[in-house]
Amino acid sequence: MNQRQNRFVIIDAMAIAYKAYFAFINRPLVNSKGESTSAVYGFMTQLIKIIDDTKPQYLAIATDSKEKTFRHEIYDGYKSSRATMPEDMVPQIKHIYDIVEALNIPLFILPGFEADDIIGTVFKKTEALGIEAFAITPDKDYVQLITEYSKIIKPGKTADEVMIIDETKAIENYGFEPKYMVDYLALVGDASDDIPGVAGIGPKTATPLIIEYGDLDSIYENINNITKQNVKNKLIESKENAFLSKTLAAIKTDVPIDFNIEDTALHKPNLEKVNSILQELELKNIIHKINKLFNETSDNVQISEEVGTKEINRSKVDYMLITDIEEANKLSKTLLSTDLFVFDTETNSLNVFDVKLAGVSFTINPNEAYFVPINPFIEDIGLFSRDLSSRIDLIEFKEIFKPVFENNKIKKVCQNGKYDIAVLRSNGIEVNNFYFDTMLASYIIDPDQRHGMDSLSENYLGYTPIPLSDLIGKEKNPELIFDVDVEILKDYACEDSDITYQLYSLFKEKIKENHQEDIAYNVEFPLVKVLEDMERIGVNLNIKALKDFSEELRISMDSYTSNIYELAGDTFNINSPKQLQHILFEKLGLPPTRKTKTGFSTDAGSLESLKGQNEIIDYLLDYRQAAKLKSTYADALPKLVNPKTKRLHTSFNQTVASTGRLSSLNPNLQNIPIRTELGKKIREAFIPRDKEHVILSSDYSQIELRIMASICNDETLIEAFRNGEDIHRSTAALVFAVDPDDVTQDMRRKAKEVNFGILYGIGAFGLANRLGIPRGQGQEIINTYFSKFSNVQDYISSSIEDAKAKGYAETLMGRRRYLKNINSKNRVVRQFEERVAINMPIQGTAADMIKLAMIKIFNELNSMNVESKMVLQVHDELVFDIPKNEIDIVEPIIKKSMEEAFPLNVPVLVDIGIGNNWLEAH
Repeated sequence: MNQRQNRFVIIDAMAIAYKAYFAFINRPLVNSKGESTSAVYGFMTQLIKIIDDTKPQYLAIATDSKEKTFRHEIYDGYKSSRATMPEDMVPQIKHIYDIVEALNIPLFILPGFEADDIIGTVFKKTEALGIEAFAITPDKDYVQLITEYSKIIKPGKTADEVMIIDETKAIENYGFEPKYMVDYLALVGDASDDIPGVAGIGPKTATPLIIEYGDLDSIYENINNITKQNVKNKLIESKENAFLSKTLAAIKTDVPIDFNIEDTALHKPNLEKVNSILQELELKNIIHKINKLFNETSDNVQISEEVGTKEINRSKVDYMLITDIEEANKLSKTLLSTDLFVFDTETNSLNVFDVKLAGVSFTINPNEAYFVPINPFIEDIGLFSRDLSSRIDLIEFKEIFKPVFENNKIKKVCQNGKYDIAVLRSNGIEVNNFYFDTMLASYIIDPDQRHGMDSLSENYLGYTPIPLSDLIGKEKNPELIFDVDVEILKDYACEDSDITYQLYSLFKEKIKENHQEDIAYNVEFPLVKVLEDMERIGVNLNIKALKDFSEELRISMDSYTSNIYELAGDTFNINSPKQLQHILFEKLGLPPTRKTKTGFSTDAGSLESLKGQNEIIDYLLDYRQAAKLKSTYADALPKLVNPKTKRLHTSFNQTVASTGRLSSLNPNLQNIPIRTELGKKIREAFIPRDKEHVILSSDYSQIELRIMASICNDETLIEAFRNGEDIHRSTAALVFAVDPDDVTQDMRRKAKEVNFGILYGIGAFGLANRLGIPRGQGQEIINTYFSKFSNVQDYISSSIEDAKAKGYAETLMGRRRYLKNINSKNRVVRQFEERVAINMPIQGTAADMIKLAMIKIFNELNSMNVESKMVLQVHDELVFDIPKNEIDIVEPIIKKSMEEAFPLNVPVLVDIGIGNNWLEAH
């Protein structure tokens, strides 16, 4: 680390801890003992980042006290809407304080005052000493403290994102000097602290007032000079609230705190105690980082070899470099004599269609590995600073190792095998008998953990692998892989294979203990080659149709814009939430929507709630839909077409969705809108490869409802499905006590909302919102539903109880999703996981079913040696590109494979459509 600077840094502990806690709220970090660690992990990551970046000579932590402050005394509503601290966060705060103490960082706390006031006071003292000071906080109220000497560091969405706000940046961001932030808050209020502000005054109105008049006193002194009568009236009506709000928002700079700058000098920490706490919390990655940081910053600090994340002991491993043909042939024979081996590829690109193979590593036993460096270039064209002659030519590598990879008797293991299989396939080598993927195994064991090899190595093996940046620099330009010395590349590549082998040994036992062999060996692992094949084939796009559609959308957007401006009586940036808030809520006086930190919400849901209030809302919604379709699809899709294959190749991901469903990127096919006429035009652009082919779409019919009926074993639902009834009409007839023939469209719509809402644990409030009915009526519908389908209610209750007892929900095939907060006393967190407990067995089983169907169809089509290819998977639908002369052969195979993928107690139906594009086939 560079020499420490004459710089003071103070951190708002609670603000950073809360930000970290809620950043992980949907996927909380929990150790093996069930303890939540999100807040500790996030706080420590930020602390390490700040120390490393700012290199302070002085460092302190400030925190709020439990006692009420002077602000509560003058205003009962101050922070009144804030929920109590989440139950699982309380012990984490204690751990943070213990770590801070062990790091010998002073912790300032003063009853009756907040961290803001402590930091404001300390800033005045450091400024008097001429010391540059930084406060680390996400809260904008600190901006009022910014001066020449005092600045704010605002954390971003990730630990690697920070923004330094000085005087210049503050003016750039807000339009006025930092000292006026308190006056700004007095006008707009602060929803997070329940500071009222002036009713009806938002950022768009407040900023010009401050720019023109300055502080709050000056604004009221010039009240008669304000030309906008509605603004003037609002200020007059809320004058008392305005000055109250300023008092509440003002950070005190004279609190009675004992502060001596030398007491905050960065001292040698008690790393043994720090390590002990972090080890107990199982934050191995943080142990490594904190030890590394203070080993560099503190004199004579020794890191215990017994704690922390360690590197592989080079004396205990045997990593061999294979650089000549004789050694390569010997290795090939060794691999051919084994039952199983791990392999890993090193390449110069993530684009498998234009990739160059730099080498392959192999492992047969733990702590042993072989690396074969490869020269993929026909001749040395002088592109590289290093001589490639020591590497084995790609042609020779293929000749020697192709029989090894293509041997059906030998099991192959990888970390993220889809990529390695694709790389070898692009180089003319097929990988047969792909057996195990450690990344997917991690996902099967716990879908909510991180599945990258570095994380898995640190969490399960206790050491950090060599970072790629050590080889090719922080920019991680993969093209530089051929400039890396083969000895260095050997250690990196062999370590990857060795780690993968050790993870394989651990994970195969864990999967067996969890009784997850079925989901692993019959679903996730076999699916890898299916997805690789689909990605490689890709799908054809009608580029001209998309360009024409883009122009059509542009014309529509121009028309919508003109109408919006006319109705608003002004021109403004339609894409700016702040400007839109001003138009809707201040100028047009529409009823306020949900309050956010930046004003009243203008998101899609909020605008939908305003429909009928003003014609401008309809145009805004139409504008947004057109803009999204244009940017996300009409303009973006043509750019994603591969210049070599002339086709679109999406990337399917097996490890993103916790439910087991596939996701896709570049493009994200799961989000293509299909309910609107404009949205349907996107599907119309997906076409077969030529005029001799057609698109075939096969879609499960109401699969989640059928799974629910089967799991619940509800005779009424089962009978309806067996009789081929319209399930929503049948449900409506029972719920509303009418004959099926007398069910109206409105009744059927409500029954449909109930049927699907039940899958997600919907309550009376949620149903009432969806249907636009009183809450009491919503509850009445749900009560009637459960009285008719009693087994469904039993299923919901038992799902929650089982999940509370086990700590996870699972599908019929044993796919698990851990629910670490299902017994939490925090009602919001607990209820979210209760809904997951209801839905996971159903949605997850649907995901398992379509994956089984994909594997079966893929194998069937390959065995028949037909030209028909599966090209897309979206939700419950599979899309195929098939020759017209194979329709009669392939269609029944697809339908049968999907309907028989997994047996249920009800018939499984698949709808088949065929057309000249995806829309026509759907």
